Amino acid sequence: VLRKHRLKVAVENHKDHTTEELISLMRGISSEWIGVLVDTGNNMALLDEPHGAVEALAPFALSVHLKDMAVQACDDGFLLSETPLGTGMLDLPRMVATLRKANPAIVINLEMATRDPLRIPCLTDSYFATLPGLKTSHLDAALQRVRANPPRGPVPSVSGKSTAQVLAQEEDNNRHGLGWMHEHLHA
Repeated sequence: VLRKHRLKVAVENHKDHTTEELISLMRGISSEWIGVLVDTGNNMALLDEPHGAVEALAPFALSVHLKDMAVQACDDGFLLSETPLGTGMLDLPRMVATLRKANPAIVINLEMATRDPLRIPCLTDSYFATLPGLKTSHLDAALQRVRANPPRGPVPSVSGKSTAQVLAQEEDNNRHGLGWMHEHLHA
């Protein structure tokens, strides 16, 4: 159907498949019509090193959700938060260059969710219930990344803010992101 209508489908790396699982899926499908929408921050919730995840997924990339991320240690793991582009821990120019090299026609979309941080409870046994191998292979490195990349300021939060305040913050964050993209990502 996709071939007939010349449509492409991009499956997002959306916290439900490890990088390796998504690559295996793409190799199994092996179709020019089905690829990956690479979200630059999502695999951090699965303890993946973000730049390595982008590099591994780049050969399958059709589109990207460009976001920057901040992490902060907490009692049961870490908090994962989207931050305005250029204010987090990701090397976004490196990621975009990797993706553009793999697919010069890649579609780059700004994704900036203004919300409370996601709690990644990787220090609990229940976190690994469906991902048992990650505890041995990924946990120590992920916690080292968290310690090595403290947030530059308070991790963004919306709790206790009015709807108007959240909408204003969302507007500011998106305007900042679009300005950052214009300044840093000219083709």
